[in-house]
Amino acid sequence: MRLQRITILIFAGVLFHSFAASQEKENSCNTAFDFTGEYAEAHSINICADSENIPFRYEAEINMPVCDDTLCANVVLQIHWDLAGNYLNFDTLPDFPLTKFDHIKFTSADYLKLDQIMKNRNSMLRILNKEDLIDKSVKIKSKTVDAVTGATPQTIKKSVVEGAVYTTYSLWHFINGAIKNKIANHTLDIYSEQISRKMLLSDNYETQLFALRKWSDKDYEINSDLLFQVMRQSAPLIKANAIMKTPLPFDNFEKNKRFLALFPILDDYSKSIFMNRIITEKEVATVFLPLITSNSKGFSKKQLEQITNACKKFEIERID
Repeated sequence: MRLQRITILIFAGVLFHSFAASQEKENSCNTAFDFTGEYAEAHSINICADSENIPFRYEAEINMPVCDDTLCANVVLQIHWDLAGNYLNFDTLPDFPLTKFDHIKFTSADYLKLDQIMKNRNSMLRILNKEDLIDKSVKIKSKTVDAVTGATPQTIKKSVVEGAVYTTYSLWHFINGAIKNKIANHTLDIYSEQISRKMLLSDNYETQLFALRKWSDKDYEINSDLLFQVMRQSAPLIKANAIMKTPLPFDNFEKNKRFLALFPILDDYSKSIFMNRIITEKEVATVFLPLITSNSKGFSKKQLEQITNACKKFEIERID
């Protein structure tokens, strides 16, 4: 019993918000737009703001029929997306647990698997039709109603919660389908510096890319502190993208030094992009190469050879 209680508490902490937090956020949520998807009836999509009135996510309470018979109940959930339309998580609502075939309640493991499936935007569910979800050659009789259904094909078992294939399929398409672009477009309509900052500090690299692509050349200079923070904390893809897109050199000399100071913490791919920037563009090389030759800590022997050759090519005096 103690182990079961601990498991439930851990699951609740990972997947669900506390009641108090939910109430606080609910009070700052307002309708953003109405959405009717292929796999759901019309729903109001709300946008939620924090205590400083800065939007931070979207949410919707859904009541979705997922099959045409009595073997599966409607899916009743609250779903959350970030500002770029990427799925965050879901909450169950009081008295509405998710159920499987024959109205068997989801286990903690089922909820966790469903959450992971929803986060996989490359799931094979995107290319399947609803009729592909059941192997009609294998019949399973319901124990609660006078009905028969097919078995889950072996090929899709990893992509669905077994016993809840229609729930999994319909939810995935609702969460990751056309609504993603609707949310992204609504965010663009209300875009601001505060929203940009929220997105850049996201844990989702796609959301960060969304915001970086909105930056102008001046934004990189004006928001250099935020840029450096993002580069320190983000995935290699974001680091590399920032290095490629940052208009170098900065007008401010100290900012160039701080940008260069990030080099030792970069991954190998980002270091390669960095090196390409500073040894192939003369304007960039003229600023950065003297700084490197005066303090070459963190550069490999091969990289230093590339720097030496670039100094000769651009006739840049070394500072040893």
